[in-house]
Amino acid sequence: MAHAVAQTVADLRQQRRELRRELARVRWWRRLIASRRELSIAQMAGATDPDASMEAAWEALASGAPTSSELAEVIWPGAESATADLVQRLEEIDRRLGSYERRLSVNLEGVTADMIDAMGAAR
Repeated sequence: MAHAVAQTVADLRQQRRELRRELARVRWWRRLIASRRELSIAQMAGATDPDASMEAAWEALASGAPTSSELAEVIWPGAESATADLVQRLEEIDRRLGSYERRLSVNLEGVTADMIDAMGAAR
């Protein structure tokens, strides 16, 4: 019986680690999308183009990022300059990521509660 509880706790701990990792990834993408949206709005408002140091910062932020063509398309629109359409697409992607983030948070809270219950049952 104690071995089964210990295995349950270990499984829940692993599940919790994976959820926290995914939640951190989603939050990273949301911050990146918000930054890109702000740059697009600034460009549309007539602000000067980002300089070389800003480009280096974008490259550093992208290092090790998960590959996803949809996210990359709105973050780095290629030849497309900042447009109202791009800002709308960024806002839609952010809404979808926000919804996913909320689901991950709820799931993480549930797994954490299950892990605490399982650890309490082991005592």
